[in-house]
Amino acid sequence: MSNSRRRFIGQVTALTGGLIAAPLLKRQPVWGDAADNTILPRRVLGRTGEKVSLIGFGMAPLGSDNTSAADTERIVNTALDLGINYVDVSPDYGNAESKLKGVFKNRRDGIFLVTKVNPNRQDREGVQRQLEESLQRMGVDHVNAVHIHNLGDFDMERILGPDGALAGLKEAKRRGLTRFIGTSGHMRPPRFVKLIQTGDIDLTMNALNFADRHHYDFEGIVLPVAQAHGTASVAMKVLGGAVNWRYDGKTPGTLVEHYEQSVRYSLGLPNVACAVMGFSSEDEVRQAVATAKAYKPLTPEERTALLATGQRLADARGLYYGPVDG
Repeated sequence: MSNSRRRFIGQVTALTGGLIAAPLLKRQPVWGDAADNTILPRRVLGRTGEKVSLIGFGMAPLGSDNTSAADTERIVNTALDLGINYVDVSPDYGNAESKLKGVFKNRRDGIFLVTKVNPNRQDREGVQRQLEESLQRMGVDHVNAVHIHNLGDFDMERILGPDGALAGLKEAKRRGLTRFIGTSGHMRPPRFVKLIQTGDIDLTMNALNFADRHHYDFEGIVLPVAQAHGTASVAMKVLGGAVNWRYDGKTPGTLVEHYEQSVRYSLGLPNVACAVMGFSSEDEVRQAVATAKAYKPLTPEERTALLATGQRLADARGLYYGPVDG
């Protein structure tokens, strides 16, 4: 860990009154009887008050031309039938948004729909135009939340400026195009702290897995600040992300050999309401739902062993997502 990162963690600890100590953070309550395997439990998504499924549907793998619109609709509808009510998409995911139009034509109610605005159009008007285009592609009049995507790639001064992306999304919220504002990303956790501390961020989605925590430590840097502000935390890269960043087919996550423990690790983190996972088949959906229904927190012994494995994997893969500081 760099000296600058140590100083930053110390500052966060002071700002949150010591909340950075993970054992002091509250885990999310779960609705649904774990003994009833017909129910996919839900958790409250921070200050939004919305109840979302433990597993979220990540649309990235279905955005390529390798999967037809009809197959996409079938896979997504299977997920909804199994109790998933959180759907995560982005205009950067190929034609994933357009493929959802057929789904939402028949069943939009009860779905917590999240899209994103990307780093290339980060001015006030640009992000609103991009959101409007996303709504048109999906055939909906609003999303439940919109993320400032890949925050680590942004110029923070610009994003927080009077003509920046945050101002644009606040205006989009006033216009009824989105109910909530979020941010997502895999690197530079200090930037997420800065954005959360504006008080305008309702949820944040970050890479939260047992390997990458040893480099990026969103768990220690961002989760305590998010919880202190009532900002919900959503886990992504639960299985470490697709090998070589290929999401155009059935590409397994880099941590797939540790599937069950990976899911249990992410869902066991304080303040985490939902774990978004990418799916390219109905079988993958069923596997994730079954794992979530059987969820139990890692025992102290399991956690210690898993983190030791994660350290070895982190050392081997290095700064997989990009820089930590800055």
